[in-house]
Order: sequence, then structure tokens, then C-alpha cells
Amino acid sequence: MTIQKNILPIVILNWNGSEDTIECLISLFDGSDQGFHVHLIDNNSEIEDKKKLKTFISEKERLTFYENEENLGFTKAHNKIFELLIETDHSHIMLLNNDTIVEQDCIKLIREEIAGNDPDMLSCKMINYWERHLIDNVGHKMLSSGEIIPLGHNESSSLYSEKINNIGACGGAAIYSVKMLKDIGFFDPFFETGYEDAEFGLRAILSNYRSYLLPEAIVHHKLGRSIKKIFDFKYSLQIQKSIFYTYLKLIPKRILIIHLIPFIFRFVAILMTDILFWRPKYLRIQLSSLNWLISKGFNTSIMSRREVKLEIRINKWKLLGMQNFFLKRDLTNFKRYILQRERSYFEKY
Repeated sequence: MTIQKNILPIVILNWNGSEDTIECLISLFDGSDQGFHVHLIDNNSEIEDKKKLKTFISEKERLTFYENEENLGFTKAHNKIFELLIETDHSHIMLLNNDTIVEQDCIKLIREEIAGNDPDMLSCKMINYWERHLIDNVGHKMLSSGEIIPLGHNESSSLYSEKINNIGACGGAAIYSVKMLKDIGFFDPFFETGYEDAEFGLRAILSNYRSYLLPEAIVHHKLGRSIKKIFDFKYSLQIQKSIFYTYLKLIPKRILIIHLIPFIFRFVAILMTDILFWRPKYLRIQLSSLNWLISKGFNTSIMSRREVKLEIRINKWKLLGMQNFFLKRDLTNFKRYILQRERSYFEKY
């Protein structure tokens, strides 16, 4: 497949949400820039959903439709398309969630940024679709506890008006260079749906690729409409496993040693808090993930570390400086989830 290099391929995955997908496509094709080609993947959706989608796209040019015979999850479905697209003349690939709406000039601004600066990785400014005054995320940041979390989440949408560096882009609206994909590989198949973009972003940063926010490229996100369909205990547990796995797989040994005692202290403190204030759902996640880590997770992470043979090109102390100390966030979470009795992300299954 040979396509003009200046055409931006946009990959969208449909998961039994044809109404959202159609609305996303309308926002793309009604935009001010038409220099893109959509690669729409149907991840074995329901028959009625698929019919609606096929009817809508039947007369659409600049769109290629793919049907998976089974739901491959986010990671495998995108890796299949990566394998196809990196063999073309494209310089960059954009990922876009099907539950997003792009603003009028979004694609135009992305293409101009690519033409002018040839970025390694770009984050769009993702705004909460339902509450437009709030940010969903502007990429990722990393805590010294090992967690990679959304940057700017629930902050005012008037913030982050300039380019800033981050630790990877949210896969809901991310742009990756083909050069980078060929160098560091695709999403890790350890992940099914969730956290694959976080691990990929950290891997890119360790390989000395730059990731930054393009604040003018605005995407409105319906906040996990797709994820809500699969959110259960298994999914919540997998995210906690993914945090352990990513940290042990990628972080340099010296930094692991520096963080070991604070990490253990923090984990024990969270367990004790869960018991004292009786948070059974989160306690179950923590104990189950700890059991996994001891029984097989540590070995799995170390084996993956050896297999990847990642060439760490970034200064280790620079990486340490890029991590935010976890205490401030933990104190905020204590107020929200313990004192104010809100449910955390891991307790919504």
C-alpha cells in the first residue's frame, strides 16, 4: 500500500458504539482540513452496530474499513494496523478514540506541526465532552510510585495553552512518528485494553524521543464510554498489574533501588488505610495484585525486560527529575476517597 506521505492516517477502533463512531467521523470529515485517510477497525461489534456503521461509511472516500472476526482488544487491533501502515510512505500515524469529537481546525493544526517540526510524539488537548470547562488530559505524567497518570485531568480547560513536554500521549488522541515506531516497536502485547499507551510513552522517553502537547489541537472526549463496557474487577486488577509490570520492565535499576523503600512504605500504608477505613473493593485489588506480583508478575516483568533489551538513551538522573513525588497526590486522594468518601477509579467496578 503506497499513499502520499503528506496524508495523515487516522486509526479509529469501533467497539459496539456505532453512534459515537459516526459522530466522531462526522467531526473529522466536516473539519477544515481534508488531508487525512481514516483506517476504521470494527473490533467484532454487534451486528446492528456494524450495519449502522457500514451504511454511514458506504459513500465515504478516504476511509478504509477493516473487520476483525473477534474482539482483539485495543493493543492487538492497533498493532495489526501499525504493521500495515509503517510499510507505507507515511511519516506519522494518528490514533483517535471512537468516543471523541475533533474541533474544526484540529487535523489542520496537527498536519502543520508535522510538516514544520517532525515531532516524535504529539498529544492533543483532550477536553471533557460533558463538562467543557474541564480537561480530560494533555498527555501523561509519571509519579515516583511508578504510576503513569493523566496530566491536567479535571483542571480548568483554560490552562495548558502552550506547548509542554510530557511522558507520552494518551492513546485516545495521539500522534506517533513512524520512525519512532520502527525503532522501539509497537504496543506491548502484555496489555489488552488500558495502559498500553502509558508503557509505550515511557519506552519512547527512555529511548530519548520527545513527547509534547500541541495545545491548539483540541479533541473533546466522552470519558471512557468504550471502557465502561468492559470495566469490572478483572479490568481494574489488570490496570494495577500493568503499573507494576511497566515499572519493573522499564525503569533503570538505580532508580528502582532509590524508590524501593518509599514504594514499600507507601504500599503498606495504603493497605492499612483500606483496612482501617474499610475500602473492600480497593483492598481486594491491592491484595490480588500483590499476590500476582509475588507469584508470577515479578518474573514476567524481568523476562520482558531482558527480551526487550531497551537501549536507555536518556540520562537516568534526568528521568528521576521528570517523576513527580507521590505524596502530594496521595494526600489529595486521602481527602477525596477517605474523608469525603468518593469512589476511586479502582472502586468503580
